[in-house]
Amino acid sequence: MKRLNRQSGISLVEILVALVISLFLLAGIVQVYTGNRATFSFTSALAEIQENGRFALDAMSQDLRLIGDWGCVTFDDADTSNFNDNLPGMGGYNANLHDYLGEEAIEGTEGGGLNGSDSLTLRGGKPGQANVKADVGTSTFPGAGTARLFTSKIRSIGGGDIILVARCGANDLLIPAEADILEVTSVDNTNPLQTQINLGSNKSQQYENDAVVIELQTVTYSIAAGASGEPALWRTEFGNAQELVEGVEEMQVLYGIDSDSDQFPNQYVTANNVPDFDDVVSLRVALLVRSIDDFVTEDSQTYTFNGVTTTPADRRIRQVFTTTIALRNRIGSS
Repeated sequence: MKRLNRQSGISLVEILVALVISLFLLAGIVQVYTGNRATFSFTSALAEIQENGRFALDAMSQDLRLIGDWGCVTFDDADTSNFNDNLPGMGGYNANLHDYLGEEAIEGTEGGGLNGSDSLTLRGGKPGQANVKADVGTSTFPGAGTARLFTSKIRSIGGGDIILVARCGANDLLIPAEADILEVTSVDNTNPLQTQINLGSNKSQQYENDAVVIELQTVTYSIAAGASGEPALWRTEFGNAQELVEGVEEMQVLYGIDSDSDQFPNQYVTANNVPDFDDVVSLRVALLVRSIDDFVTEDSQTYTFNGVTTTPADRRIRQVFTTTIALRNRIGSS
């Protein structure tokens, strides 16, 4: 019969050596995990900042480029007799929000907002327009003294909106007004070939297929605390505020002034130094955007914004986004 050898087991020294090796391996794994997590947090925060900054500037640019958009009609604030404005009789009329003839197309304030941010108010058209059409089935256009229009299909206009109806053909000397500013009461989109726009007051004339319809807006951009408590870019249209982009800490605006009437900017100044907002032909907007999460970097990140270098108390990432926007209706048109 074969005799089995006695097993002596593992010595205490061997156990200690194994534990030390395991600790080294575990420390390496923890270090790799911590480094990967820090890299992931940093890259995610950086991607978030870049997405928010680009979206904010893109959204603002669409509105800013259409400041003072009157379609095919020439606007002269010294003589607005070619416009018929029926809005003062509308319910809830507010001259600051609805008066497009007496108020400036662009206004701004320097400072006063969160973190000393500027604010910017603009008046003009929205992207897109519709063409006036004859009533399908009758081949006639609603005449003067009627409170309706038929246009090509447009779903962006609804009840309560303000529209500009502009005649784009040859001027008729018997009709001094080239355009009406009217309130929309309701819209009928049931006809697949056209949209019927019902108005709060009568038109000044019969508009035919040389006329266009543009939706108007009054919009203010500002910086204020968002729903989460983070600073945010706000867009306020006709007094209705909407949080647009979270993490926008500060906004500064410079106004390009055309001082020699060549329709190009000669200098950029702050809002308090604009002699006449009618002379503004471009805007330079700068946004300071920060990460939503704190403790993204090992140390505080020093940044420079609006000529001031700051080392904050937190450990967020910050990035400056700047764009220069030409006002299409004022610059380089001659």
